[in-house]
Amino acid sequence: MAAAHSIMTIVYHLLTRGEDYKDLGSHYFEERQKETIMKQAVRRLENLGFQVALTNSTAS
Repeated sequence: MAAAHSIMTIVYHLLTRGEDYKDLGSHYFEERQKETIMKQAVRRLENLGFQVALTNSTAS
């Protein structure tokens, strides 16, 4: 029932705004919460006894 409600809410907003549906992708929520996910991962590793140093790298 909750899934049907969510779908109907999406359909309502798309129709009232005259927009097309855009799939946000499988990593949408991970990107929105990137900082939180990083902090949780560091905390878990530190709790296991590891020292953690984060560096920002870009993949080519």
